[in-house]
Amino acid sequence: MRLVFLYGCLHFFSAAFPQKGNELLVYSLKGNVTVVENNKESKLKIGKVIKPGSTIKTQRDAKLTMVCKEGKPLSITRQGDFPVELWKDSCAGSHASVTSKYFQYIWDQLYSRSDDYKRDHPEGTSISEAPVRGQDEKEILFNDWMDTVNYATGFFPLLWTTSFEYNGRYDFMLTDIKTKKQVYRDSSTANTRALDKLKKYLKPGNSYSWSVTTKETGLADGGVVNCLSVKTVSQQILSLRKNMEVPEELAAQYFRVAYLLQEDRYMADAYFYFRKAAATDPSTPFYTEILQEFKAKCSID
Repeated sequence: MRLVFLYGCLHFFSAAFPQKGNELLVYSLKGNVTVVENNKESKLKIGKVIKPGSTIKTQRDAKLTMVCKEGKPLSITRQGDFPVELWKDSCAGSHASVTSKYFQYIWDQLYSRSDDYKRDHPEGTSISEAPVRGQDEKEILFNDWMDTVNYATGFFPLLWTTSFEYNGRYDFMLTDIKTKKQVYRDSSTANTRALDKLKKYLKPGNSYSWSVTTKETGLADGGVVNCLSVKTVSQQILSLRKNMEVPEELAAQYFRVAYLLQEDRYMADAYFYFRKAAATDPSTPFYTEILQEFKAKCSID
């Protein structure tokens, strides 16, 4: 029996946070951009909540992309003064695209980290976890994103835990789904296997099931690894990087690509791009925080 012990790292903390009405959130900016609110002017930064009644001021060559809670990005690419009321009707209507889903995620993540949210919720927000099964039985437990992992290259661990304290050895097996042939098997006390170490046993175009067993449990199926060529994944990433109609600075682009890759279970590639986003803009805590959450959920040191 396959059991789950945590929510997957695919959605992190994308719970429905309490949201206000017509505010906008800064997603990406380049150049000199300020906001005037309550007769005070200050520089904008990523994650800033811009409220109705405020005015955005952009200088020459500045580019700004904001997002509304409905999941629609809004941009400014020319110099001038722009009252927030200009966009009061721009966010109306439903948006069901992948881009909209991403920007709704961005709204939740940025808003939950904003000064406005923290001021309104000083006690913090508790995130409920999935119930743990198998506590009274000796079972091997898996994270739910392990059902399917698409892989070409890079580091990402397959991992598991148990419903009881166990210090013995785990037998790990990797099997070609089409031929039913076992291509790899080993035994160790480690409860993880890095995909880059298994790469030599994987053939692009093939899919592999992996499973784990111990002397004190039955055999447990961990999930499927779809092995793809580096060229195929590189072409997909190139397409994701280009697929944006609003201005987006480089760190924001890397972060968006990471999010879309994790949604499609390209976990090693997602990890790579989350790191690139954090390294490209270390002055924005948001990128580093999400990277650390990803690493914690995926048990990456």
